[in-house]
Amino acid sequence: MQTEINELTFIGKAFPDRMMDANGTFAASNQELEEDPAFQKFVQEAGVGNQRASLIVFGPENFMYWYGVLAPQASAPAGLLKFALPQARVFQKEETANAAYFDLPLNFELPRFLDEAGDLGSDFQLRLEENSNPYILRQLDLDSKKLTKSLYLPVSQN
Repeated sequence: MQTEINELTFIGKAFPDRMMDANGTFAASNQELEEDPAFQKFVQEAGVGNQRASLIVFGPENFMYWYGVLAPQASAPAGLLKFALPQARVFQKEETANAAYFDLPLNFELPRFLDEAGDLGSDFQLRLEENSNPYILRQLDLDSKKLTKSLYLPVSQN
């Protein structure tokens, strides 16, 4: 389903694509952040302890993987990074998942999601280099097990 989403603030850590393990996952990177006391303190103080998110930011030759949370916070605490996502039109898909979802191989999960987006996913891939919003955002509510995957559509799709 296509929808409009507001600006979002992502707080967490960024990991270059070369940190992906042999299985195509960022499981070790995710665990590194989960074990970070500054992150745990932040999510509790921000009231988002039951939320997790990952963001994939595509570039011309590689991508950056982010793991953390969406937070109403304007600034990131020491040791964490902030990424401002723009208001945009997105393709969204909801499903049920648990925290282990973020440890699935990206080379399996991302193509599946792009296939679910159909022509929008194909257009995203074809126009990746000119897309000013080259993002795939995945948000998980750990309590309800609701996973929301968002494919940011090229600006010309707005």
